[in-house]
Amino acid sequence: MKGNLKKITDKTIQDLLQNEIILPSSYFKSFDKNARDFDVELNAPDFENEISELIIEELNNINRYMNKAVENIDMISSTAEDAQQAIKDNDAPRLKRLNSKLIKMKNDISELKNQIYLDPLTQTYSRRWIYNQAINNDGSFKAEGLLLFINLVDCDYLAHKYGNLLADNVIQYIAKFLSNKFNAENLVYEIARYSNNQFIIFIKDETVESLNSFVKNIRLLLGNTTLKSKAGLMFKTTFNFGIVEYHSMNNFQDSLEKAASASFQSNELTITK
Repeated sequence: MKGNLKKITDKTIQDLLQNEIILPSSYFKSFDKNARDFDVELNAPDFENEISELIIEELNNINRYMNKAVENIDMISSTAEDAQQAIKDNDAPRLKRLNSKLIKMKNDISELKNQIYLDPLTQTYSRRWIYNQAINNDGSFKAEGLLLFINLVDCDYLAHKYGNLLADNVIQYIAKFLSNKFNAENLVYEIARYSNNQFIIFIKDETVESLNSFVKNIRLLLGNTTLKSKAGLMFKTTFNFGIVEYHSMNNFQDSLEKAASASFQSNELTITK
């Protein structure tokens, strides 16, 4: 059930994230609707316990992020004061030691950003990264490029039929597959997991035509690849995709909806024993 809870939460946030103000009533109304879509009884004791565990886990994460951030802020302030004094004293050895501390702080901050902005399952960027780094507060893009929307078509079926673990393994595999193919072509891109089964890839310095041809080829390659679970289940899977060109100050949600609409097409999952 924990896998369903994460999916319900993700879908609820996805539904509401573009709202300027999210009221508690709106959140719980959407959460209730999505829970019913997953055939989950909200009043079930097990589900209530898992919600409590999820809230505690999120609060612990937030507390850990805040403590780490405050620790680095205090250290930066102290190091800056020490550096000013060392410069006045022309103390080269002391400046060298302070430089080592700055390098460590830089690594700590980088690690903290990864914890905040990386999706724990796929190690791609998370939706939080999109809304904090790729677009402005008003929902417009910060730069220009191509938006590639990827929809993994079979994961819900796999999760329902064979369990969340298999579906998660497929999501991990495809995320790595996509990254490897884009890296092999030396494309300038950033990939983020937008929802449970969906990825958004921001690409620079490419045309719609060349990207469309490239993605069709890697989709064909994936579709011809037989995957095998540890339990011996063999199957083939694929994805739908849509591409839109965007410019600075274009609305992200409008572009996303266009790309998602373009991705709708029929694909079938092939499973053999």
